[in-house]
Amino acid sequence: MIPVVAAAAAPAVAASSRALLAGLVLLLAMALAGAAGWFTNGWRHDAEIAELQRAHAETMRSQSELALTTLQADAARITEAATEFATIQFTLAPRMSALTKELRNAKPLPAGCVPDADRVRNLDAAIEAANKSIPR
Repeated sequence: MIPVVAAAAAPAVAASSRALLAGLVLLLAMALAGAAGWFTNGWRHDAEIAELQRAHAETMRSQSELALTTLQADAARITEAATEFATIQFTLAPRMSALTKELRNAKPLPAGCVPDADRVRNLDAAIEAANKSIPR
């Protein structure tokens, strides 16, 4: 009798193992499909990230070029202003020192504190020299 039971159990075991094997194959196929989708999605996102990085680099490049152009223009303006200042200082300094010397060597103010004609003329010359040095 044992052989008959073993023979009858063999088809049930074979069907059960085939169902188990089919389930495992299906599970493996689903896992492979999921992994393939995962990798494909990763590649797509990598491409998007690369495009965003390229766009960011392009934006940074254009902003850097604009900043450099602005800096160069500002440096040129500063150089021009420094040259103008040096010219003004070069022409104004001797006149101011001469006027200062004349004012120091002038006679003391009278008791009524009214400046004499020479002092007024020297003060007017100093004011005129200062006003001419102001760029307009």
